[in-house]
Amino acid sequence: MNKKSTFWAWVLAWVVLTILSSYVRLYPLRAHMWDDAHDQATLLVIYNLKQTFLKQILNNAPTMPPALANHLAEEKLNETMHTDHQHVMDAIDKATLSLANSPGAPAQKIYLLESDPFDFYNLTENIVHKGRIADTIKGSKYFNPLMGAPFGLWQPFTLHPYWGFVIYKFLQLFDPNIPLMTAVAYTPLFTYALILIAFLWVCRVLNYSVLASFVGALFLVMAPINLKRGSLGWFRTDPYNILFPLLLLGCLFLALRPSSKKDGYLWAFGFGLTLAVYALFWQGWGLLFLIGVICALGVAAFNFLIKKDKTHARQNILFISIFIGTTLLVVSMCFSFQDFFTLFKEGFGELRKFNHRGLDLWPNLFMAVGELNKPTLASITSLGNSATANNPFFWPDLIFIMMALGGLFYSLRLSLQNFRQALAIDTLILTIFLTVTVMLSLTGERFILFTTIPLSILAASATNQFIKLRNVDWGLAVLLSALIIFTANHDIRTILTPIYNSTWDEALTKIKTDTPPDSIVNTWWAPGHFIKAMAHRAVPFDGASLDKGDVGFWMGNMFLSQDENQARGILRMLNSSGNRAAEYLVKCGLKLSDATTLLLAIASENKIDAAQTLKGIISDDQIQTLLSMTHDKHPHSYVLVYTELVDDNLMIAFTGRWNIKKIEEINANALLLKEVPKRGSADFIDYLWQTMGGPPKYSEALPLLGQNSSQLMFRENLEIDLNTMDAKIQSAQYGEGEPSSVFYLKDGLVVEHVNPDGNLNYAVVLYQEDGQYVARLMDHALADSMIMKLYYFDGAGLKYFKPLILSRDLTGRTRVKVFQVIY
Repeated sequence: MNKKSTFWAWVLAWVVLTILSSYVRLYPLRAHMWDDAHDQATLLVIYNLKQTFLKQILNNAPTMPPALANHLAEEKLNETMHTDHQHVMDAIDKATLSLANSPGAPAQKIYLLESDPFDFYNLTENIVHKGRIADTIKGSKYFNPLMGAPFGLWQPFTLHPYWGFVIYKFLQLFDPNIPLMTAVAYTPLFTYALILIAFLWVCRVLNYSVLASFVGALFLVMAPINLKRGSLGWFRTDPYNILFPLLLLGCLFLALRPSSKKDGYLWAFGFGLTLAVYALFWQGWGLLFLIGVICALGVAAFNFLIKKDKTHARQNILFISIFIGTTLLVVSMCFSFQDFFTLFKEGFGELRKFNHRGLDLWPNLFMAVGELNKPTLASITSLGNSATANNPFFWPDLIFIMMALGGLFYSLRLSLQNFRQALAIDTLILTIFLTVTVMLSLTGERFILFTTIPLSILAASATNQFIKLRNVDWGLAVLLSALIIFTANHDIRTILTPIYNSTWDEALTKIKTDTPPDSIVNTWWAPGHFIKAMAHRAVPFDGASLDKGDVGFWMGNMFLSQDENQARGILRMLNSSGNRAAEYLVKCGLKLSDATTLLLAIASENKIDAAQTLKGIISDDQIQTLLSMTHDKHPHSYVLVYTELVDDNLMIAFTGRWNIKKIEEINANALLLKEVPKRGSADFIDYLWQTMGGPPKYSEALPLLGQNSSQLMFRENLEIDLNTMDAKIQSAQYGEGEPSSVFYLKDGLVVEHVNPDGNLNYAVVLYQEDGQYVARLMDHALADSMIMKLYYFDGAGLKYFKPLILSRDLTGRTRVKVFQVIY
């Protein structure tokens, strides 16, 4: 085959791969994932399933009480949703398409996936309106006034929003009225088109056939972790962690192989230039810097010790100097000489930050980030899918991993047979890259995507060798490609978790229109990017400021407070001066534990009483300075609660009950420090919970099964008498006896009925949802907390927290409630 026909074969492979990659990644659009039609279809399918089961139950037992039959139908429905999830999803997708394509159906909406993409959307919006990502940019930093309220935060500069802006302007050529969010949602599809070019180039450098390269590329772009972090709506930086490492790998192969000095130096320059650009897209670029150094040293040692080639060994060492110098030069030209070292420090600091599990005085919020938790063996071998060994779709991913390892072992064998060939150095580089990235993936699930790069190249190598040996090129390529596509089409339906929907959009639009521009919206960190991007309001912390454990501590205490005066006081302090009051007290000589205890005490007091409480602890001048941070200002404060925050309230309890005093004692005692389990382990988390008295009790929602006069009967055999409000339960899971108390709404107030004979150490929260009674079992302190009063009772009876927005979706799975804080 001549060069011209070979070139067009590579082009054809890229076109087909891009089409396949884009088709699978457009699943959210094909499934109408963000449409109200999807919610309507979900309700319809679930209702029909339940009615089918109910009919079957009553046919078999006509005299069964309706409440019991309904309960059994719900249990059968839950079982079916778990055991036959795929068929249920198929039914929902089919119903969604029917509703979405019906006459008069509204145009499909496109939002972004998860939370972080909204941060970059906000920056891209700034480019559209202001021509730059922020009003203030200094060197490699920009200032974001909506982060870290009330002061704002400096953040690392990134080119990612500019790439989104380029996509937006390009798509405007075809649709001048395309919404910005819709346009940037397509960014990962364009990025993966570039990734495919980079991968095919690397395979061409390694002399793989077009068909083998096609299979390897398909494996790369269809890996579950890359589908999850690179589909329509994923406007984050993850795809660059495929694109740039591929380009850098290609440069490494060409620079470290036996070649002319000129070519070696040229590709060393290319490596440094690519690394510098990578640093402008992702802070963790230090990983590739480290891999480049290790590869150069490894190849230099190989040339010097094995091949006895001192000339190439010196050339390999010089590679390090050239690429570091190039990176330094490019960064200095873009920003300043000093910014190179700032980026270098942050490049490694970003990786350490994700994996740090130190015994800090403030709670470590990174423990709450699922993507940074240590992955299980199943999630690694399934390349980021939640599959388990009993899932048949788990095995195709494992097959390709075994293929990749087979390709590695075969390459090692060939290299040992003739270590002077370029293959030996290529194999050494791939082995180093695979080893480093596998070790990194063991520390956090999001890093599994790095391992897909060497695995895909090695899978292409295995395919290439098999085609040569067996002469089954087309048949093997078609079979492997079909297996990959079939698996990917299944994976994409189970791994995407859209959060933002029309309910969030409605709530945040109201915040934007119904609150002052300088308002601060207080909630957990997760929806912080939503609020900044869509409501254009400031937040105390978000997904880009998880190092602010102090804010997590105060926010947790606010939500867990049983006194609305204290909750209001915490917010007044936090929204006026952040954590500066605690920092000031430490500066005055108090331990941090004493400082936080004192601030929590004065939070519920007025300024005069607070001053009296502080007398004798700090001087009069210091008292006035402190009160200026805690009591003098009256910011525009709002509190936002939502379903996931309440259902997953464990981290609220973890931060709000954080025992700073105990942590201080442990850090000051060498013997106690030795007892601290390894950071990041399950034992370490349990150890921290022990310092706080253990995790809180919190049950699932217990639906009403029936009512006999004043007697309410709930799941788990919980019974509540509406006349006396006495409760009793007979449950294998929650015990037998009487809960300590019942919290319920009476005459517009949340009241507690204390059961003097209660023998169970939890309370019942009784509330109504869509006109039906629902009960939850939880710790007494949690039942009496602000977060439960705000969410389950809409702030009824509270004096200083007034409802502003109460939004919910059709299914009831998303509820967003916003309250104004009155000072």
